[in-house]
Amino acid sequence: MDIEIIPRSVYSKISDKLLKKIDVSKLPLFGEKEIYKITAERYGRVKIKLDVENDLDIIKKIREDYYDDINDSKYNHYTYKWEVDEQKLPKAYEHYIKPEILNFIKILSVFNNNNAEILRFSVVDGDFKDSERPAHTLCTILALIDLFDQI
Repeated sequence: MDIEIIPRSVYSKISDKLLKKIDVSKLPLFGEKEIYKITAERYGRVKIKLDVENDLDIIKKIREDYYDDINDSKYNHYTYKWEVDEQKLPKAYEHYIKPEILNFIKILSVFNNNNAEILRFSVVDGDFKDSERPAHTLCTILALIDLFDQI
């Protein structure tokens, strides 16, 4: 049984953009999606930022761990960070969002875009409703598509 990291229909919408080099001069970029289905009692909103990683400790560790002296190759790495105000979107919702972003990072890591910079995906905003079923997994996928539509 094949397991898709992202559905084929989603991949086809952004496949050409995954192959492009990310122009860091255009960063930060934001992708956002809100899903509200009254009949299904589903709600979620997620906003994701793509920017250059600025944590010097993380950058140093990645450069030490991923630099290949034999091939003299550059690292191509992406990081993840949760930066949402707990009042807007509690960290308990991260388990819907983080796996989708990490799956997306796996896909990007396959395509060597030759980025000299380490880039970070941050969840920077969102919303939830207690009484309804969360739609944050799908919101995350669609927010990533929105973000990559801008590249």
